[in-house]
Amino acid sequence: MSEIDHELKIEAPPERVFAALTTLEGVRGWHAPAASGSGEVGGEWVFPYADHPEFRWDVTESEAPTRVAWRCTRGPGDSVGTTATFTLEPVDGRTLVELRHAGWPGTHGNFRKCNTTWGVLLHHLRDYVETGQPATAFE
Repeated sequence: MSEIDHELKIEAPPERVFAALTTLEGVRGWHAPAASGSGEVGGEWVFPYADHPEFRWDVTESEAPTRVAWRCTRGPGDSVGTTATFTLEPVDGRTLVELRHAGWPGTHGNFRKCNTTWGVLLHHLRDYVETGQPATAFE
């Protein structure tokens, strides 16, 4: 199985990053303003887009303020069944965010698109958390 791995540091405490990953207000601030759902374990995030396929993610883990995991239940191609895990760690007054999107059957097709998209999304997460102003990647 293949994995997408990204990391970046955010000038904010882990609790603020965790809130951006686990609350509707937070997810709407960096991902998509039309998002709906709950960041609680057993909840579901729904990300509808005007010009992209809809994504749905089950929330499978939520350990404040260090770890969040989602499992894809709806999306294009071979993305269904993959898992995105965010690990948060305080480092030098910032938060190191490590994203591992695992369970891909290979590195073709949607794997490459998702790799690029996660890079963009994480930069929007950083901008939102650091400024407190909406910085959505998608409309």
